[in-house]
Amino acid sequence: MAANRHTCCLCQQPRHPVEKHHINGDPADNAWDNLAVLCRNCHGLVTGKNNLGTSYTPGEVLQYKIKWEQRCAEAGEDEIDSPIAEVHETKLIEGDEHEVYPFDMEAGDELVFSIDASDCLDIVICDEEDVDEWADRDDDDDDEGDGEGEDDEVDDQDDEEDEDDDGDEDDRPLPEGYWHKTNVITGEEYRFVAEEDGRYVLLLINWDEEATEVTVDAAVWKGG
Repeated sequence: MAANRHTCCLCQQPRHPVEKHHINGDPADNAWDNLAVLCRNCHGLVTGKNNLGTSYTPGEVLQYKIKWEQRCAEAGEDEIDSPIAEVHETKLIEGDEHEVYPFDMEAGDELVFSIDASDCLDIVICDEEDVDEWADRDDDDDDEGDGEGEDDEVDDQDDEEDEDDDGDEDDRPLPEGYWHKTNVITGEEYRFVAEEDGRYVLLLINWDEEATEVTVDAAVWKGG
């Protein structure tokens, strides 16, 4: 991503989430000359998603990739917009676990990100202290639950099932934060602008019992 300034090699428009595209169509071939950085829109044009048909041949994509990376290598930081910080990774978030991505931001800096997950996640942007307090409270709740006697668990089983039927949302409060989005799976571009200097955390929460695979693309851009 750094060689492309976290920017699509086709449209060359910065400040959008990007994806890795396998030029020859083989996802197992991760050779440098087979990987192009594309925004979501251009990726759809290249792969023919949504039945639009392909707009670029593999050879054309490769030429765009080579020319853009060469330009990025030769240009100074003030010539091409570049992110302050960035992350692009695919990983598993285990069941009932969370993942944090911290970013140091100044007032006016913009965090642009996208999430692609195999199941629903909740997303929060907050302070590190909010995450710590929320995680400690969640651990305390688990400890209290482990300390209950078996007889109490049997007696309350029916009541608990009724509560589950009413929904789990009230039993799973999100940490305090600046931005929240629930039941996210895929497909959208999100933006957050820091109101003041500080360390902000992009928090991904998997409430499900099963692990969820998620691809995270996030970049912080300097405020105008």
